Amino acid sequence: MSRTWTWLRLAAGVLAVGVGILAFAWPQATLRVVAFLFGLNLLIAGGIRILQMFVADGLPALHRVAGILLGLLVAGAGIVCLADVTRSLSLMLLIVAIGWLFDGIGEIFLSLGRRSAGGGWRIVVGLFAVLGALALLIWPGLGLAGFVLVGATTLVFGGICLIAASIAGLRQPEPAVDRG
Repeated sequence: MSRTWTWLRLAAGVLAVGVGILAFAWPQATLRVVAFLFGLNLLIAGGIRILQMFVADGLPALHRVAGILLGLLVAGAGIVCLADVTRSLSLMLLIVAIGWLFDGIGEIFLSLGRRSAGGGWRIVVGLFAVLGALALLIWPGLGLAGFVLVGATTLVFGGICLIAASIAGLRQPEPAVDRG
């Protein structure tokens, strides 16, 4: 796994924790602010997933294609949130939940079977995203306060796991390159 991949994951983790803390610190934020923050997070998370597929070493073509498609879906969900932040709360909840669901599933499947440092943490990140998405899909009547609580919790804990996975990856020595 390349160092670039690991640094991208670290950036995504820090961003997720930052957005989650912002959402916790500003619970009276309007729907417009919340939609913007969560939409921005989805857009950047999707973009980072796409970049990761281009810089990752040794990924089979199918994993790269699946990762790029999932990244596009997640980024697309973010764009929809950012395009019209005044849509109804239930539509925004659905869009964010679908984005998290795709991102979580992608994280789990792309981490399974790979023997890389921090792989277990990345599976936990995927599980947090899927559980957060399921909570929003199962209880769509949560309202803004419930959405902020579930969303911020998902982002903070998922971000912490991303940071832990990245630190584990950075602590692993880089493989020596044979210059032949």
